[in-house]
Amino acid sequence: MIVLFALLLSVLLAFGRDIKVGFTAVITREDVKTIKDFLDYLSRKTGFSFSPVFAKSYDEMDFYLFNGKVDLAYICGAPYVEGYKKYGYYLVAVPLTSDGPYYYSYVITKKDRPYRSILDFEGKPYAFSDPKSNSGSIAPTYFLLKNGYSPTEFFKPLIYTYSHYESIMAVYKGFVEGASVDSIVYEHTSLVAPHVTNKLKVIQKFGPFPATPIVASKRIDPNTVKAIKSALLVMHQDEEGRKILKNMGILGFTYLEPKHYETIAHRISYIKKIR
Repeated sequence: MIVLFALLLSVLLAFGRDIKVGFTAVITREDVKTIKDFLDYLSRKTGFSFSPVFAKSYDEMDFYLFNGKVDLAYICGAPYVEGYKKYGYYLVAVPLTSDGPYYYSYVITKKDRPYRSILDFEGKPYAFSDPKSNSGSIAPTYFLLKNGYSPTEFFKPLIYTYSHYESIMAVYKGFVEGASVDSIVYEHTSLVAPHVTNKLKVIQKFGPFPATPIVASKRIDPNTVKAIKSALLVMHQDEEGRKILKNMGILGFTYLEPKHYETIAHRISYIKKIR
């Protein structure tokens, strides 16, 4: 009886407040309608109320998750690796693409440029997204260090846009010669803004890596997490869900064990050791 009462109480508490969902550079903040549709869909499927919270960086999102300002967050694999160890993040779900639950770090430039590899950008202006982004910083930094180069000395200059979309636009507008971006965001941009990606090309890929996960703070009730996870994993099975997923640039959600992110953890450890 006590266990049943505790379970009912946790459910009632969850229904009584908004569940805050954090978004960073994984989904462009400009795509507010898609985010609203996504959260409204989850609300109808779970009965919970959701509201978005936008963070400017992964450091800021870590702070939000840690202090309870955010309950769930759509983040990158690298922040998940460190947050799992330091703050005990739950892995809720992972997006599916045509490559399965995996994605790549793309090296992009304009179509009329001669570059064929990230190593061709020595002395050129180049964009990373967030310092904690796997595709937008960790993966290319690891590659450069393995080849004997430090990104801050190799590129002239190296800039951080704190958004994969802004990195794409920086290349498109000619502010930088190249950029390292999340393949999911790039492919999504090709759907919503083909006039941009039609002027660009992918010249190198790093990966595949386990895809950018949705994670939960350890502060949120496990039963609430379970209900949200269940809704995400079957989202692709109804027409409304598939439409929203298409607008997000993904095919659905699945689950991966934390051990799948060890390849990213290895790169983070190597970079810290070298630096």
